[in-house]
Amino acid sequence: MTSRPTLRINEWTKVSPAGVGDGAVLRGLRLTAADRELLAELDKQSLRCTELRTGLKVSIRQHVGTVTLSGLRIVIMPKIPLDHLMAMIAYAFDLTQITVTETRTDYASGEEGLIDLLGLSLLRSVERIARGGLLPTYRRVTEDLATPRGRLDMRHIATHPRGAVLRCTYDHLTVDHPLNQVIAAGLRFASVMMQSPDLRLDLARAADRFFGDISRCPLDAETIRAAVRALDRRSSHYRTALSLIALIHQGARLGDHQESGEMPLSSFLLDMNKVFERFLERHFRESVPDYIEISAQDNRSDVFSYLENAGSWKQPTIRPDFVFRRRRRVIAVADAKYKNRFDHPPTTAELYQLTTYGLAYDMPDPREVLLIHPLRSGETDRAAKLLFSPSGDGRQVYIRLVGAPIDDILDGSAKHWLPLDPR
Repeated sequence: MTSRPTLRINEWTKVSPAGVGDGAVLRGLRLTAADRELLAELDKQSLRCTELRTGLKVSIRQHVGTVTLSGLRIVIMPKIPLDHLMAMIAYAFDLTQITVTETRTDYASGEEGLIDLLGLSLLRSVERIARGGLLPTYRRVTEDLATPRGRLDMRHIATHPRGAVLRCTYDHLTVDHPLNQVIAAGLRFASVMMQSPDLRLDLARAADRFFGDISRCPLDAETIRAAVRALDRRSSHYRTALSLIALIHQGARLGDHQESGEMPLSSFLLDMNKVFERFLERHFRESVPDYIEISAQDNRSDVFSYLENAGSWKQPTIRPDFVFRRRRRVIAVADAKYKNRFDHPPTTAELYQLTTYGLAYDMPDPREVLLIHPLRSGETDRAAKLLFSPSGDGRQVYIRLVGAPIDDILDGSAKHWLPLDPR
């Protein structure tokens, strides 16, 4: 298997072939048709590779992960330590069985990137399931037997009086059912996506060792969601493995074309905006006092109304990340953006969006809208406030930037942190 040069960059970074250091590996590189096909699917995920006369230019925004092209492997690292990111993911998605200290292993996880940490966590989670024995369930079976078992099909016996067998229906205890089939399919899918050859092999071996006799099933988003919905008290210990499979599957793309014997073109990009939103949502629900109500992803289609709509276009909607209410009255609206606000002040587009949120809800003036961003360990929040107050209009929108202390929330020292203004 041919090795590829590796570009290691941080999120929210641009690297050009004219640069020094990491940019040197981009010089003289060209994209193949298969590369372009894979990258076309990733534009919406904020990764861009631009072909210049001197090589490739790579631009990444709020995603972390790994992209494997024909002549280059791109590892996008978070600006926070990987073990902190894993703790953040575990908290955001309620992956209670992930042991963050297990990320320090013989696998070169820090070198390979986030995808291998998630794959390793999946492997450990499945091993825990297997140690306790795969969950069995009863499956109704109808077959012709020489001796009676279960319920006899008397109609079949009456119409086949000379038959040497009896048609019986009975319940058979088996581990070959959809839940275990999805776990097996998830292991096989993850084994293809891993960057570490040893981890790819270990995941594939686990699928064969623990699920070798399980029927194979296709893996898609709806199949995974159906397996999660079917979880009950007996199968609740499968939740972590299913959540990890969902994370890996959701962020992964696999190229259709590669040379024989080559590592397949692939990518795994995790949208840190979504992780940050889920992280805050869980924290708010656990920390807000009883007299505060919180709504996440508050979808409203009653803000804009077409007066003419010859094209029959869909009604526009707004969807702030969080709405805070006290006694059913909105007191604040918030949007979470995973950006380093020390380097990236609010854009005009963000201010337009936040102002619209403020005007859309019935709140006392000035209407408070929060723009929440992450704070890394050791960083202190920088106060930033903006006031939207058009002349001749009594309505005012008060936009306030607030830093969320991620590490302090995780270690419990900011257990009750809230972004609401105490005024």
